[in-house]
Amino acid sequence: MRLFADTANMEELKKMDAMGLLEGITTNPTIVSQAGKSLTDTLKKLSLEFPDIEVFGQVVAKDTAAMVEEARKINQAGAHIVVKIPCTPQGLAAVKILVKEGIHVCVTAVLTAAEAYLCAVAGADYVAPYTGQNDLIGFKGTDSLADMCEVIQSAGYQTQILAASVEKPQEMIDYALAGADVITVPYHVIEDTFAYTKPLTDLYVDRFFGDWSKGGCEI
Repeated sequence: MRLFADTANMEELKKMDAMGLLEGITTNPTIVSQAGKSLTDTLKKLSLEFPDIEVFGQVVAKDTAAMVEEARKINQAGAHIVVKIPCTPQGLAAVKILVKEGIHVCVTAVLTAAEAYLCAVAGADYVAPYTGQNDLIGFKGTDSLADMCEVIQSAGYQTQILAASVEKPQEMIDYALAGADVITVPYHVIEDTFAYTKPLTDLYVDRFFGDWSKGGCEI
């Protein structure tokens, strides 16, 4: 399972890259609104700084024609752009057009396995289930995610499952075990992964250092 960063904050991205954890970047309109007013400018900066990984940018239009027009502009922002399209009937119609043009597409805000299946049929490169929000509509998120993975993979579609809406470190493991191809996380999840165990980790490290120092050891 690949790990993407769900942020456009350059400082956070550089920290993840320095740790060897950055395999892709996802954004959405909320994230971009915190980084600057221009989506394409933001995506260009990200693509220039990290030229070898995919960068995801999302349309904001609601009708098919406008989504397609926005997607074409977004696609020009870098060499490895993936355009995010909302999971609606109008969105799937846009996916069909964009895929024929060779534009890589991720259908986002997917909540059910049935929706994910239709996205795969339409030709989406990725589907991004909001697994953490699935409980709000009466489904268990990890169960729905596992169903998505099974139905798409068993049917032979190349669509990848990009699990999104991650808020806790353990969810990274839950979604990996459910079969996700990719997971995208905000930077605080990376911080939390180390913060929760820090007291015990520090205890071990300090004990090692103390024993090493008392013994007069050298590297």
